[in-house]
Amino acid sequence: MELVDNGTGAERDGSRGCEKNSLLARVDLLSQGEHNDSTSQQNEWSIPPISEHEAREAFLEYAASKCCYRTAPAKHMVVQNLTACNAYRYRLKTFTENRETYPASEPYNGGFVDSPEVAEPPAPWEIEVDAPPLFTDCEMHFPVPHTYSVQGCPNCLGTGKAQCTRCTGSGKVFCSSCNGSGWQSVTTNSDTISGFCMFCGGAGRTRCLYCYGRGWLHCVRCNGRGLLLYHSELKIIWKNNSAEYVADNNCGFPIDRFHEVTGKEIFCDENVLVNPLRSFPEPEIVRGSESCIATHKMQFASKMRILRQKQTVELIPLARVEYEWKGKSNSFYIFGNEKKVYAKDYPAKCCCLVM
Repeated sequence: MELVDNGTGAERDGSRGCEKNSLLARVDLLSQGEHNDSTSQQNEWSIPPISEHEAREAFLEYAASKCCYRTAPAKHMVVQNLTACNAYRYRLKTFTENRETYPASEPYNGGFVDSPEVAEPPAPWEIEVDAPPLFTDCEMHFPVPHTYSVQGCPNCLGTGKAQCTRCTGSGKVFCSSCNGSGWQSVTTNSDTISGFCMFCGGAGRTRCLYCYGRGWLHCVRCNGRGLLLYHSELKIIWKNNSAEYVADNNCGFPIDRFHEVTGKEIFCDENVLVNPLRSFPEPEIVRGSESCIATHKMQFASKMRILRQKQTVELIPLARVEYEWKGKSNSFYIFGNEKKVYAKDYPAKCCCLVM
């Protein structure tokens, strides 16, 4: 199970032979442990090694994507060493269902009222609802049966009429032509003539066009009926909650960058409640699974219902490339199936002036 390119030099072959034997021993250890059906299918854990040509192409594409980077280092660098630092990423998905009720209302237009006198209202978790596909976020609202009642509208106090907000119930507004003064000035040639405003007749106020001078409007909430039909509304939220842990291989790569890429799934376990990994060959991943599962149990078990859990482990490709350019040594990383590049110190940057 090769993790690196054996053709990059005899000096690297010795050190990589130890890494290869170590991983083989770890795989054998996992194969002797307990598995469920989903993990028994995982029999290929190797990642094709990255070649010097692939490393150069990825570095060149990275430099070309930066407006201030020159591509000379990627074209003319001398690769000195390729080191595999492949990392494990553990992910836990907990699919939860949360239910809560809140009051809702609508205009009452008459008819049958399904009140608690008809039958006892069911509890939120007694209502049968078809759940969405697993690990899919969704929100639905349902009226709770036998919770309906008719009450007066609080907005209009049961009158069906609401005060006009434009004229505050007076039916009159300030005249826009004279600004409420009741006077207008007309200039003809060099003379200015003042007189009563022709739009309001000197009153300074005109009829409110919003309510047609009535001073009130039909109540929007009850649609002018004065009565509302109240009931309890059930809100159900299905949510896919995720937690992840990356085993730090101490190779100098910032592990927070792993969220940008994907890896190769080598382990998958799904059940109503999953157990922490016990026989996985990487101790950090075992501790990470214990921490993530305990955290989700503390967060969700007492407040909502856990419907399903799924845990996976990915092997993420990560290679450290050491190179020389113009007599100076430097390095960069290639990570993920997407072969993204991370270079902390790029040796050929130009100054750009944005006007």
